[in-house]
Amino acid sequence: MKESIALLTSKYQQFGIEPPKFHAVLGSGLGLALAESRTAAPGWKLAGELPFKDVPGINPASAPGHSGVFKYFRHEKSGHAACFQVGRLHGYEGLEPSDVVRPVLASYFAGTKQFILTNAAGSLHRDFGIGSVMLIRDHVNLTGKNPLVGPNPLGPDGKERGPRFPDLSRAYDRELSAELKKILVEGKFEVHEGVYLGLLGPSFETPAEIALFARWGLDAVGMSTVWEAIALKHAGAKLCALSFISNLGCGLVDKPLDHDAVLSETSKSAKRVVDALFAFAAT
Repeated sequence: MKESIALLTSKYQQFGIEPPKFHAVLGSGLGLALAESRTAAPGWKLAGELPFKDVPGINPASAPGHSGVFKYFRHEKSGHAACFQVGRLHGYEGLEPSDVVRPVLASYFAGTKQFILTNAAGSLHRDFGIGSVMLIRDHVNLTGKNPLVGPNPLGPDGKERGPRFPDLSRAYDRELSAELKKILVEGKFEVHEGVYLGLLGPSFETPAEIALFARWGLDAVGMSTVWEAIALKHAGAKLCALSFISNLGCGLVDKPLDHDAVLSETSKSAKRVVDALFAFAAT
């Protein structure tokens, strides 16, 4: 971790930026709006980029639609920097939770304190239609794993990163979530709030599982986000999160699911979502 933090700090100096005020993780399909682009929303300029593969201790991304690169942008008016993490790591790639959370933790310990986690998710009921956005009010972690298992993780200073038994009653910051909701509504998104279910994957859920999860009162399901949220909250970061509803859960429609369809659906609105995140970062 110390080597990755040192590299990020040196890159900030090289790019002429302060530690980013804000770090956004772009989930499946959402990173497509920035993956090959050197442009950003009006008022922002690309300051530099850093692939995962060049950062000690961070695995390269292997999932389709996840290029695995940090892109750093500077706001021309305020001078504030923002990091957009294009793609993320997942447990279904064969990685442990501690591997998956390293990109966001390296950023946190290099000076960034506010995070937004995004993902593409399947809706568990028809009221949350394809193309809508769900602010994550809370989550359920049914991956069977947790990034805090083992000795209480240590920070770069050698001290415990956070409490042994962290409270997750407010894992997602209410003020940040309210600010993000306001911007999404202004951007003419259909906005919902709900509970996100994190599973390990990589198989999609069965119709019976979708029916069960819906009866439990859950709202959307995916294969990411919960480990990052737990690790960041444990360390002391402020975070909020959203799910882009890319498909209806298996059994809610009479056709098979596939990841290419998820990427295709999210790509239709990817730029609008990313523009909203830039507007959020500018506040």
